[in-house]
Amino acid sequence: MGQEYSWEVRERAEELYIYEGVTLEQAAEAAGVAASTVKRWAVEGDWTGRKKEHRAMLSDIKRKKCQLHRVFLEKALNSLDPQDVYAVARLEAALQRTGAKAEDKPEANIDRPALFLEDLKFIAGVLKEEDPEGLKVLARHFDLIVSRFKANHAQTT
Repeated sequence: MGQEYSWEVRERAEELYIYEGVTLEQAAEAAGVAASTVKRWAVEGDWTGRKKEHRAMLSDIKRKKCQLHRVFLEKALNSLDPQDVYAVARLEAALQRTGAKAEDKPEANIDRPALFLEDLKFIAGVLKEEDPEGLKVLARHFDLIVSRFKANHAQTT
């Protein structure tokens, strides 16, 4: 009769194979178990079927995230609402933080300078109505704001 292994060892090999995508041999080596034992566990637990199911779920999640990104982007482009634009910017930042690859993201043809000018017009309009002194401050710092925008835009492209 073969050696008894703890459930933790078996679960570790299973996680490595199903969720981390290593081969059965690599899972066996990492778990410190004979490859034949891990292969037997894999057959008994239908690890191959569960791995396919896990990959299908990951693919579906990736597809849905791309769809959501596209919907947010289209809404922002159509409305030019600062809140919608901000939502897209936050989504982009989150994708960058999570290490999403460029090929995972839908192609975005955003005219950033035009979007910047639209936002600036909106801000100027609000200030003109609500705070004329604030509009003067904006006018005083306009060149600085534009130069910083250009520098930031040059870094992101």
